[in-house]
Amino acid sequence: MATYKITIKNKSGQTQNYCFFNERPTVSGAAVTGELWSNIMKTAEYTPDQGVATFKVSGEYFAICGKIDTSSGPNGTVTVSKTVPIQVGESLGGKVTLGSTVPLIVHKRKACDIGHVKTPGGGKIGNFQFDTTCKDENIFTAADAKANNLLIGVASSKDGDIGTAMATFHPAPNVTYQIQPKPVYYVAFGSTFEVGDLVKVEAVGSSLAVDFVAREVNEVTIIHDDTNTLYFQ
Repeated sequence: MATYKITIKNKSGQTQNYCFFNERPTVSGAAVTGELWSNIMKTAEYTPDQGVATFKVSGEYFAICGKIDTSSGPNGTVTVSKTVPIQVGESLGGKVTLGSTVPLIVHKRKACDIGHVKTPGGGKIGNFQFDTTCKDENIFTAADAKANNLLIGVASSKDGDIGTAMATFHPAPNVTYQIQPKPVYYVAFGSTFEVGDLVKVEAVGSSLAVDFVAREVNEVTIIHDDTNTLYFQ
């Protein structure tokens, strides 16, 4: 599994605060209830002039469930309750292997869990599947998920840690989401965040996207110059 690395060299002439986050995945199969958030994956506060900040992330993916801690961050911070490894669907040598199916379990409308993951399951190529079928004691509504801050989404391992949230959203009941993660990461500077904070790229400020597939590399170096411009070395 590929490991991606971003190195940013601070040549701006002043101390900088950096953060790293992922492009929101493509979610299909059912409409997303509310917002689809990116999550801050790493911060590098007080990086000195002429200093370096680095971000490493595995190409391995995990399904997650959890809650929003509304007391932290501008939009809240995700608290991960459970993390399970998954596979996305792929086609190799003409052979198609479907991605994992991840069953969501909601207890008493207030807490979420993940059941037995089926691999291969029903995930399309590049996707895994989140199944929110519910009945009896596990029934819930979209309003319950929002009121109780329930989240599902995708995570990655980061700098040796397992299950760092990449993107999350409120689940709706009795649907099957196809979730397609993207190996596109952003580096931004200026504002300070905590790991897990819910953000949108358009609201973060100055940022630069790194599309590892389009660039056909696993490592990039970015220069932050004294005009506050970010560019690839």
